[in-house]
Parts: sequence; structure tokens; C-alpha cells
Amino acid sequence: MSLEFCEKGRFVHVGGIKLYVYDSADYRSYESPTTLVFLHGYPGQMGNWKYQVPFFEERYRVIAYDQRGFGRSDKPKVANMEDFTGDLEALLRELGVRDEDAVLVGHSFGGMVAQAYARDHRVMGLVLMGSLTRFRRDVDDYIISYLPAAFWKPLFFTMNPLTRQLYRKVYLSPESPFSVLEEFYEDNKDYLLELPASSYRYKKHMLDYDATRWLSEVKSPALVIAGEHDYIAPVEEAEKIHSLLPNSRLVVIKRAGHLVLYEKYDELNKTILDFVQQLERGAPAQAKA
Repeated sequence: MSLEFCEKGRFVHVGGIKLYVYDSADYRSYESPTTLVFLHGYPGQMGNWKYQVPFFEERYRVIAYDQRGFGRSDKPKVANMEDFTGDLEALLRELGVRDEDAVLVGHSFGGMVAQAYARDHRVMGLVLMGSLTRFRRDVDDYIISYLPAAFWKPLFFTMNPLTRQLYRKVYLSPESPFSVLEEFYEDNKDYLLELPASSYRYKKHMLDYDATRWLSEVKSPALVIAGEHDYIAPVEEAEKIHSLLPNSRLVVIKRAGHLVLYEKYDELNKTILDFVQQLERGAPAQAKA
């Protein structure tokens, strides 16, 4: 699948910074106001949606952007969750998208931004895949926080014997071919090595994030997606999010890990499409007992 859409973006000024944004409405016209807004993970970029943007822009207006600190967007030294949700609010306003027409599609950290935004904004719908209720600091976070980038970038962000073993376990289902990870790495290797160390350290400014305190306040219909073998955001975490959201449906994609958007993109896209079509018909995500 092509990453051509990444080269067709433009910079949008919001909140004193520039965000790099792809808006399919710059090239197509749509009868429906329904707009899918794609929020990448950490430390990802809009190209991570290579299997989703081309698929959905044939049907709906699609907006994908590099969140602050990542991709081609500006990279301030410090960022917190309020910055990310504020960027999203300002971007939607700048692009003329109403909350009630927006379906926020977030992967991992992007899902956390989406659910935080939906706490205060009644969006049309949420798609949360591999999302979390809290940040967890692992050993690699401490290494990244306190040691020079010259030490940990070659260690963690090149394809070496350590990463081949570690990242297969962390990001893939045991049933996914290693070629999936190799493809993802090829799409991102230069970017990951060039990204400033400060962008990798944003997490430490968001450790107070705890969605369990307020997810029950989110009224928008939600589709919660988990990869059966997701190590970073296990099925139990998706079940917790689903139980807290008043109007949600849980889907577990078999033989998928955290990189479900690469591993099982056909099944994932069809699942999201079905949910969006239900939203347009006004159907609830799922009635809760």
C-alpha cells in the first residue's frame, strides 16, 4: 500500500505551532459530512495509517495528521495531554469539522488522546484500538529519560538482534509473520532515528493520566478494538475500557498484536467501516445491561 498521501499534506497553524495534516477534502468532494480523524500512536506518524487512509477516503472525508512532536509537525521540548487534545480541538475548528460529524480513530496513544477529547466533546463516534487507561513506565522509558540518545537510539530503534527478539514479542502476534514488523520498520526507520530525544520523553509529562476516573462520562458511541495477542494493550485493558464506556462495543481481532493496523488491516478496516455505517444509521454501539 502506498504512502503517497503523506506527501500531499500541508501545514496548519494551531496554538502557536504547525501541524502537518493530510485532508482528503483538499482533493475530493463528499456528500456526507462524516469525517474520520486518524490519531497515530507514540512515537508514530501519520504514515502509520497507510492501510486505512486510502481505504476510507474513497467513502469519507479523512483527516490524518502528525501530532505535535512527531512526524513533520513542530516539536516543542515539552508536551502534555492538554496540548494534544487542544491541538485536536483547534485543528477541527480550523478545518471546519463539527464534533458531531467527527469519528476519532486512535491507535495506542492516539486512542488515549481520542478518549480524552471525547470527555469534553460529544463527537459522532470513537474507534479505540490498542488504547490504554493509564501510561506505564517500563525500563526502556527510564533509559530514554536519563541516558543520552546516542546510547539508546541504536539500541532500541535499529533492527538488531535485541529488537528482532523484543519487538516481535511486544508488537506482533506470535502468528504474524516477521515480515509485518520489517515492513513497519522500513516505513519508519529514518524517522525514528531522526526524531529528537525530547519527543521520546513526552510520556513523563503525562503520567497523571488516568481514564478510569472519567471514561464513564464519555457519551459518544465507541468501538473498542483489541488484538488477541496485544502485549502493550492486552485484551483485559480493552475489556476495562469497554466496561467503563456507557455506549461501546468490544471487538477482539484474532491472531493480531499491537500492530493490528498492519497485521490485520483488511479485517480492521471492515470492522471500522461497519461501525461508521451504524453511526450514520443512528444505531447504538451496544446496549449495556
